[in-house]
Amino acid sequence: MALSQVQCLDDNHVNWRLNESKPEFFYSEDQRLALEALITKGRDAFDAHVKEHELRPFLSEPELEWLRRSIEDYKPGSEHQKPDGTTEGEDGAISLQYWPDRSDTSIPNLDLGWPDCSSYRGVTRVNVFTQPPVDGQTTHIKEVVRKAIAQAQKMIAVVMDVFTDVDIFKDLIEAGFKKKVAIYIIIDIAAIQHFLHMCERHLRVRCIGGAAFFTCSAQKVHGSLSQKFMFVDGDRAVSGSYSFTWTASRLDRNVITVLTGQAVETFDKQFRELYLNSRGVNLTKIPLADPPEPDPAPIAVPPPVPVTVARKLINPKYALLNIDSASKASSDKASWVVGEGENVNEAAVCQILILVGFPNGKSNTCGSD
Repeated sequence: MALSQVQCLDDNHVNWRLNESKPEFFYSEDQRLALEALITKGRDAFDAHVKEHELRPFLSEPELEWLRRSIEDYKPGSEHQKPDGTTEGEDGAISLQYWPDRSDTSIPNLDLGWPDCSSYRGVTRVNVFTQPPVDGQTTHIKEVVRKAIAQAQKMIAVVMDVFTDVDIFKDLIEAGFKKKVAIYIIIDIAAIQHFLHMCERHLRVRCIGGAAFFTCSAQKVHGSLSQKFMFVDGDRAVSGSYSFTWTASRLDRNVITVLTGQAVETFDKQFRELYLNSRGVNLTKIPLADPPEPDPAPIAVPPPVPVTVARKLINPKYALLNIDSASKASSDKASWVVGEGENVNEAAVCQILILVGFPNGKSNTCGSD
């Protein structure tokens, strides 16, 4: 239901007539009829309606051309269908009955997980960055975005008009694969084809447009998704004019704001609403590469041996410290055999005694020539 219809239900509401000079002016029936004439009959009918009702030109030439290109037929229920033609949801067609749990408090299916931030999020802090950097700033906007992705631990939610930056996309892929961070991406429906060239697994990609205008002749036009923000871990948001493209990070002038604390609750609610009203993007027919192999576990490097200990290890006098129990047992057995007068090779006995503690290779046991 439109806001004007909801306001009419209020018994105390007074529908003031506002002209274009008032800041509260928003809705105009003459403008609505002119827009409907443009959609149904074309540019000449629009110009005639504006001239007949003495309306000032409220649409620029680029807006008029864009509206004419975006006209499409309206089919009720088509917004609930997936790209392959099947209807979303398990219960088939949308019911006309009133279900408060599905209409008043609808919950988006964030199946990859979403942080529970029902408690107080902390004191609000705001940092502003510009591109190019000003006032002694050394950090550019793209660096701020990539660091926020690298520091994510739970989830990353991206809402963007155009997303073609390969570096940022690879950062999201690494966060999803290596750190198991949930990644949600919502892109303007007009730019989704440019993004599909980079898509990978372990993401939830959806598309959405702006608000729609419906005519009496079952036609409609819809706006664009102009929101640009990234919501990280439920407690940090990056928002501004910066798009995730190479030209935006190198050539365009942009400004972003990094917010933490309680102020990010607005971004939490906004992303949930966008995700609920968006449509899924079918990625099953896109050739995808196999997921990268996980990095090998780091091998613990033993601490370096002090110089004094190293000298003892290479000195034959201290070789006894590195002999295992088997060597000790063999040396003891050889000494016992020699004492009993058995027929034993003197060279072998001398070799054992040298390892034990006779560096010169001679002893009273083996005798001397």
